[in-house]
Amino acid sequence: MSFRATEGSAAISSVAISEQSHLDSQLWSMINKTHPWLRREFITRGEDMKKGSVIFLIISFTFIIIGLSCKKAPSEKTMLETAQLAGIEVDTQKIASLTGVQFKILKTQTIGYMPLHRFYWVCLKNKVDSQKVKELADAIIKETIAKRPKTYHSFTVHFFCEDELADSVEKSKSFARTNFLPEGDWTKVGRVPIDDYEDYELTYILLE
Repeated sequence: MSFRATEGSAAISSVAISEQSHLDSQLWSMINKTHPWLRREFITRGEDMKKGSVIFLIISFTFIIIGLSCKKAPSEKTMLETAQLAGIEVDTQKIASLTGVQFKILKTQTIGYMPLHRFYWVCLKNKVDSQKVKELADAIIKETIAKRPKTYHSFTVHFFCEDELADSVEKSKSFARTNFLPEGDWTKVGRVPIDDYEDYELTYILLE
């Protein structure tokens, strides 16, 4: 079967492409302003991606950006007082005993719908080495999966030191971040089965 484009359909396609390009530009601008580390992830891996994959990722993470930018920032005191509620899926005392790391979960957030992304903002009493950070992230993620299996398509854990907290999580600077992604790759999120997370890898990023 063959198809022949008419002048009218070509004009419509041209307008659609123009509107899509404008939308992409706006979304990139939003990513750069509200969550620059996501933009860096795109740029790092974007050289080998097709345009369709880039658009898929931009649309997916738009939900993340909108959710992260719309919440009112709590005070440091409020963050610490409500930490237990934030980590309701996670038994912090059990994990602290297992890893030897004292921590609180300041905030959690779930964004998106197919794929579904899970975020944690974790405050440590004292800074620890990369291996301990990985162990802690791994324990938090595994416990979340145990409580809600086959639910989340990606996990991101931001790590803060209690002595360096600002007035809010948004104003605080994290010293490390871990991602739990299919083969460690954002571009494969939502395209890999989450029955057992067999193809998922934990990656560590030092931000200092």
